[in-house]
Amino acid sequence: MLIMWWKNDGVNRISFNSNTWKNTPATHSLDSMRLRMADDFLKTYRVLGKSKEEIVALIGEPDQTGYFNTRDMVYMLGQETDTYFAIDSQWLVLDLNESDNVIAFEVVTD
Repeated sequence: MLIMWWKNDGVNRISFNSNTWKNTPATHSLDSMRLRMADDFLKTYRVLGKSKEEIVALIGEPDQTGYFNTRDMVYMLGQETDTYFAIDSQWLVLDLNESDNVIAFEVVTD
C-alpha cells in the first residue's frame, strides 16, 4: 500500500511584481508579499549569473540585518513555512563573485 502525504504550507503564491516587492516590506506572516512572490521570482528570473545591479533593479537594495553576515545580499521573505510552530523567518540570500555576479543563492531560515 502506498500512502502519500502532502503538506500545504499555507502560502497563497502569486506572480512576481517588482514594484510590489520593492514597496512592500516583508512581514513575519504567511501573507507577506515577498514570501508569496519568491518562488515565481526565482523561477522566472533565474538569478544565477545576474549582476548585483540587475538584482537591485528587480528587488531593491538588500535588507539591513544582523543575520547572515557572511552572505552578500539578504532579503527577508516572511514567516518560515516548513513547520507548524513557525517562530523563525525565511530569507533569500545571494552570494556574489569578485565581479558582483550571483554565483549562489538559497532560501534559508534564521
